Amino acid sequence: MRPLFDMHCHMLCNVDDGAKTPDIMFAMLEAAYEDGVRALCLTPHYSPYLFGDTFSKSERSFALLSDYVAKNHPDMRLFLGHELGYHHGCITALENGKCRTVAGSRYVLVDFPEKVNFFELSNAMKQLRSMGFQPILAHAERYRCLSSKFDWIRSFVEDGGVVQINASSVMGSWGLLAKMQWKKLLRLGLVHLICSDAHNMDSRPPRMSVCMEYLQKHCSEGTIRRLTWENAWQIVQDLPI
Repeated sequence: MRPLFDMHCHMLCNVDDGAKTPDIMFAMLEAAYEDGVRALCLTPHYSPYLFGDTFSKSERSFALLSDYVAKNHPDMRLFLGHELGYHHGCITALENGKCRTVAGSRYVLVDFPEKVNFFELSNAMKQLRSMGFQPILAHAERYRCLSSKFDWIRSFVEDGGVVQINASSVMGSWGLLAKMQWKKLLRLGLVHLICSDAHNMDSRPPRMSVCMEYLQKHCSEGTIRRLTWENAWQIVQDLPI
């Protein structure tokens, strides 16, 4: 079994709309481990208007999960970050540390509403870059405004931007448009990370391997390794991809 690095998941309990209890958090960790995951970046939402201040809550939950992993799976590596719901004033939260970057690096996982307009999304990326951050566009296949903007995505990538897609979208879990965009992004070589974006054990479980059959048919072994392991390690070490 090839090792996997899941850089986008909502496993920490009692923080956001992810795991609700420690038992669910531990069950999600076990499911991820069984799926082949050997490194995780926990990325609870940073969206104060939805979940309040998640900094302290995520810190406590991360400590609890770290103790569990140390006792049960010492070969698993854990890192902590946030998934930033982009909003007015969020740059200040990044600068003062209330919103975490990925493992303390310059990379920041950024989320937008599914119906965000292109002007808002592209300007947000410019603003983050101007402040010295390197944006990771979370679940890029889900943004309708990007369905005709693949030239912009290519420029974003050429300038060092990072594109993340969700493993389950290839199965149609976010609809036909997301499924089609997922495949086109992959075909054009505009993807850096495939992650679970897991929230629970039912509707959104931690299963990165759900897309593996498709990857094996359409990608080289080296590409699969980069998308599911190597690129994530570059990010947590604050290195370019």
